[in-house]
Amino acid sequence: MFEFKNKLGALLAATLLVVAAGVSSSANAQAAFPNRPVTLINGYPPGGGSDMTARSLAHELSEIWKQPVIVDNKPGAGTTVSAALVARAQPDGYTLLISTTALAAAQTLFKSSVSYDYLSAFAPISQIARSPFYLVVRPDSKYKTLADLVSDMKARPNALNYGSPGPGSIPHLTAAALNMQTGSAATHVPFQGTAPSLTALLGGQVDFVFADVSSLTWIRAGKLRPLAMTGKTRSEALPDVPTLSETLPGSEFYVWAALEAPAGTPKAIVDQIAAAVQQAVRSAALKKRFRDFEQEAVSSSPEELKSMKIQEVGRYERLIKSSGVKLD
Repeated sequence: MFEFKNKLGALLAATLLVVAAGVSSSANAQAAFPNRPVTLINGYPPGGGSDMTARSLAHELSEIWKQPVIVDNKPGAGTTVSAALVARAQPDGYTLLISTTALAAAQTLFKSSVSYDYLSAFAPISQIARSPFYLVVRPDSKYKTLADLVSDMKARPNALNYGSPGPGSIPHLTAAALNMQTGSAATHVPFQGTAPSLTALLGGQVDFVFADVSSLTWIRAGKLRPLAMTGKTRSEALPDVPTLSETLPGSEFYVWAALEAPAGTPKAIVDQIAAAVQQAVRSAALKKRFRDFEQEAVSSSPEELKSMKIQEVGRYERLIKSSGVKLD
């Protein structure tokens, strides 16, 4: 009997050691994250504001993690192509999504055609940045003010064209909201990103664009004229440019960027990434890069990002339904 008890005790001890080793191994694996390159999937082509945000963050995370952080641009279908890729990715923290305002709108616009649910398919990590849009025209345009533009759109419904980064994009919805609030009408011309829409504006293919912060380079060079911006307050860099809400109260639109992981990513890894993002966003280098392009560095907890996503989905669902926007 004594020998049996000794054998049983040894067996239990060995089992506990195996379990403890497994737990320790798992914990060590998470603690060592990342131990190989991390990929940030971005739903816009190179050259736009979202791309600048993604690459700025990738640089800082590479410095923090001492691992390569790669930006992979996968544009298309209102950024739902990139979101679908990440939703199907292994939930291990090595494939992450640069989530933007466009996905909040896409939840309504593409609801019947996407393979994921925006509010449940991802593990929120942290906000990264936010910035306004600029309503821009060519410098030789006859439109000197927002009132000039709206007056002509009302006098000649759908005679003017406006470009956007694509159907259902936030610039598209911002222009639709402007038309709805002012009783005017213009024709939407979609492009595959902000940069192509600005090229079309400069080439005379469209009359105006609600552009992201990538347009500041053109504005500062005198190649574009801003008529309004969509932030809550005027920009320090362009204090003479009025806000849209000065004419149309409540017309505040921002493009925000956030980082998300596939649903099911372990909380410990999500928290580690969130801590790294918050460290990156606090860095003077990243703040300067963002400030140069009129972006505001913003971080949040995963829970705060989740709450914001719910609010933004509701906001754009109401706007889409009230303005009658449909995919072109």
